[in-house]
Amino acid sequence: MTTRIQEIRAEILNLYDPSNLRLKHGILATLEFNGDLDVSPEELDSFIIDTSDEEIQPLISFIVAAWDADAKNVTPQPESAPKTPERMAWVLDRLGISHLAEAIEKRLPNPEPMVIVEEDFRDWYTPEREKAHSSYWDDYAKMLSRNGWDAVSVDTVSEQARQVMRRIEDPTAEHYSSTRGLVVGYVQSGKTANFTAVAAKAIDAGYRLIIILAGTLDNLREQTQRRLDKELFGKEAVLDGRTVEHMDARELRQESYFVNDEEWDRSGNEPGGVFISHGPNVGDMWFPRIRRLTTSRQDYQGSKSGVNPIEFFVPQPDKPTYHPDNLAAMPCMVAVVKKHSGVLKKLNSNLQQVGNRDSRFKDLPVLIIDDESDQASINTKNNTKVDAKEEKERTAVNGQITQLLQNCPRAQYVGYTATPFANVFVDPSDPEDLYPRDYVLMLNEPPAYRGATWFHDRADFADNPEEATVENSQSKAFIRDLEEADPFGPEEFDEVRSTELAECLDMFVLTGAIKKYREHHSPGLVFKHHTMLVHEGVGNDIHADARFKLDDLWRKRGYNLGRPIPEMRSLFEKDLLPVMRVARYNEGYKVPETYEELMPFILEAYEEIMSDVIGSRTPILQVDTVGNDSPNFEIGRVWKVLVGGAKLSRGYTVEGLTVSYFRRKAGSADTLMQTGRWFGFRKGYQDLVRLYAPPSLVEMFEAAMHDEEVFRDNVKAYAHTGSDNKPLLTPMKLAPMVRQSLPDLSPTAKNKMFNAYMVSSPCAPHPMEFNSLPERNNKEALAENMTTVGLPLLSRLDHEPTELAYFRLEGQRSGSVKPSAGTTTAHIGTIPAPEFLELFAAMQWYGDDKEGNYRADIVAPRIKYLQGLIGTGRHHNPEQSDFAEVAIILPSPQRARGTDAYKNTVTLPGIDFPVPLVKRSRRENRHDITGTDRKYTYILENIASGRPCTEPRDEDLHEFSSMLHYTPNDTPEPFDLDSPIARARGAVLVTVFDDRAPDVIAAMNASGTYVPPAFDKGEIGLALAFNSPHAPLGAAPDSIEWAVRFTAPDGTTPISVETTEE
Repeated sequence: MTTRIQEIRAEILNLYDPSNLRLKHGILATLEFNGDLDVSPEELDSFIIDTSDEEIQPLISFIVAAWDADAKNVTPQPESAPKTPERMAWVLDRLGISHLAEAIEKRLPNPEPMVIVEEDFRDWYTPEREKAHSSYWDDYAKMLSRNGWDAVSVDTVSEQARQVMRRIEDPTAEHYSSTRGLVVGYVQSGKTANFTAVAAKAIDAGYRLIIILAGTLDNLREQTQRRLDKELFGKEAVLDGRTVEHMDARELRQESYFVNDEEWDRSGNEPGGVFISHGPNVGDMWFPRIRRLTTSRQDYQGSKSGVNPIEFFVPQPDKPTYHPDNLAAMPCMVAVVKKHSGVLKKLNSNLQQVGNRDSRFKDLPVLIIDDESDQASINTKNNTKVDAKEEKERTAVNGQITQLLQNCPRAQYVGYTATPFANVFVDPSDPEDLYPRDYVLMLNEPPAYRGATWFHDRADFADNPEEATVENSQSKAFIRDLEEADPFGPEEFDEVRSTELAECLDMFVLTGAIKKYREHHSPGLVFKHHTMLVHEGVGNDIHADARFKLDDLWRKRGYNLGRPIPEMRSLFEKDLLPVMRVARYNEGYKVPETYEELMPFILEAYEEIMSDVIGSRTPILQVDTVGNDSPNFEIGRVWKVLVGGAKLSRGYTVEGLTVSYFRRKAGSADTLMQTGRWFGFRKGYQDLVRLYAPPSLVEMFEAAMHDEEVFRDNVKAYAHTGSDNKPLLTPMKLAPMVRQSLPDLSPTAKNKMFNAYMVSSPCAPHPMEFNSLPERNNKEALAENMTTVGLPLLSRLDHEPTELAYFRLEGQRSGSVKPSAGTTTAHIGTIPAPEFLELFAAMQWYGDDKEGNYRADIVAPRIKYLQGLIGTGRHHNPEQSDFAEVAIILPSPQRARGTDAYKNTVTLPGIDFPVPLVKRSRRENRHDITGTDRKYTYILENIASGRPCTEPRDEDLHEFSSMLHYTPNDTPEPFDLDSPIARARGAVLVTVFDDRAPDVIAAMNASGTYVPPAFDKGEIGLALAFNSPHAPLGAAPDSIEWAVRFTAPDGTTPISVETTEE
């Protein structure tokens, strides 16, 4: 049922359009006369003060737009300047909410600044320089506003592009360097808009050749070409002085825009998508004509009939090419090319020809933008053993990109990606390669973006007494578990898969019907596209099989018969309706309350889905080289089911995606994240989005997401200057920031990691879990771990448990933050750091007998770092060591009510108390166990940072004081906090669990014959989570490991660079 808040939000969303800034009347009067809602002053005040940020967003967007706009774009025109306190006061007064100025100010967007890791640079892109020539940016900004971007979003993309421009070279400067940079966004988060903004500002500034490297497949290149033609290059560039009426057949075939393309035909005054037109001033000084070297249908073709398509001339030959007088009068060439060695070879050949013919070409300012720069661009040939005097062997595409940089000496290279791991593993010593040696910009998540952190929150509830519900968990609301394929035989699994696909089709039709229902009840709301994605692998055979099965299911279902379908009714009532009723998902859109109310729209959705289906075909499209179906999201409406793999993953936007059936497993985190086509912006139908996937795959997404979050957090933690006013982190030191939480899910493909290896790394500021244990059948190794490591650690613990304090936040991703604080119990003790390191080094792990194993990649670098804290350089004196002792924490689960005994314990030799067993389980098809309760990671962090562990941090209690019911703990602090050792103390959580097979334990419990596991028989698992002392991070941040090989100065042997203090 729609709430009052939803009604007010929907009415404000309808009446206050940031692209139409009319402030003739106050909000209450506007709602009364132009809307259908009678709102009292008290209700409006409550809406502004008490609602969530998401609910008030439409009003805030309008206020910011009016505050930011030129006076001529506001009715009535204000006398105050944009972005001033006077303008804000005027806006609030016109809206009749001046008395709420303080509340409004708190609601105004205050985005975190971008994280920028960089070397020194010459800052040439001043505000004066930016404003001097801005024709292409101004027109692009207007296009973004037309497309529904609010003022905050336009300002954000402008600032992001501005930061890139500051770090590339001044195109008019005599002295220059060829920079390498990287911009890191999020999957499906609008990177194209970001680099389009950079291209616009670069053209305005004087760059006269823009090369966009647009993925490896034709469909992505064509999608990118169209976006740029439509929103930046414009009709003038496409027509190139011609008219459609006077084009010959060959010219018409070069473009896909001239026949039945509604966006090309539409005028700028009509609603809907439109191709930008820059007007008659194109070609004037500093408003260069755009000359396209590629078209909507044709990638770069190279010379034809001996004619080089790259035209280069210098208007004033007596001045350098880069002189402002020359750049002002030159056209700008643009090429949107596929990352294919054949295509790039043609481009390089023509560039080389021009350079050989006219030496002044080397001074042409060139910008190369590499979309999805971690794919294909990276040199994946292992050259670490190649003599430096030899030319390094390169992958074909990488070789052609580096050749581009050689042919265009003034070229600036900017890579864009959402998964940067491969980029930071490139050889940084190779001056011709693509390592982002000059700068890395980490973009923030856009406000309305729904990405991995939003969808995947199951881990938040792993050790949380609060049950996950559709109200507090996005995973519960939007992810539906599929059966794992492993337990089934082929025929049985085929039947399971058919049942799953049938439900997905029902969901696709139902959500399409709800979109039609919303269009009917919300004038102006249009869902141009509605799609379902089926992605099970990259092979054409599996695509064909899925298409055949879906064809059969579609024909038999009878969606067009107008009769109730019981399974659809159940799906609507039990799945869709509960989620649609949650305000923060629904965003105020109307909800059908019964299946009967929706039924007429099911037929309407069916007719839309089948509207352009020919003959006996179904709406199932096979998007691969065999099916050859290719949905055109730009021309007409696409309401279809898409079956495919590679063509529907990296970089390619599946418009209107609502239902995803996903089974493809990837071998690396970056590949997996790039397949998440359900990430992005879903205005008007976020509450309808569903992901169907097996739990193991969902867990892999959560692990990949966690690794990405840790990378971003680590970069942010070090992205500032030290006491010497030099940056603690430079682009050359990014590789150590990458983390791998699953042994079988590497950050990127192994052929992109040949330069990468860990040397030394802390387990801080966040604890690191070491839980890649020997397999269950390796009883000898498991028994050895308990004997050589577990018993010595446990022998140092106190007999009685101690109360320790925790604090944690739940619901951060849901937007409904719930803090909790309290105490938990644990047996505690200490051990000198050298002894702990000996025990840690003795642990056995999964894959110890394999090359590139967990011990070498994950454990050894941490041991090396800790050894350095104990005894290298100035730390030779143990009393001055940065790592002196380790606090040991053994969780003690709640005792059974009314008893002094734990539910499950084990008696171990030399330990004078029953050792509690915690509940941990091995993850299927992986080599690790489920994670650590965050109550204990909070305790570890407090100890390792020298804080008390019997009370939560003051800042946590203060910030959430009104929401907490915490009773102070009177337990004495168990660890010395006054001596220097407090800054040199690490903390380890020891997890001891019953590692017998779950069915064996279940059978014993059911029959009442449970017996404790035997440690000497390898029935007990031992895992560790460790947090190294935090103090050394601030004192010696350069002691982080160096993780990329360099070539030795003599060019013979690869060496590693490690930073140590003497």
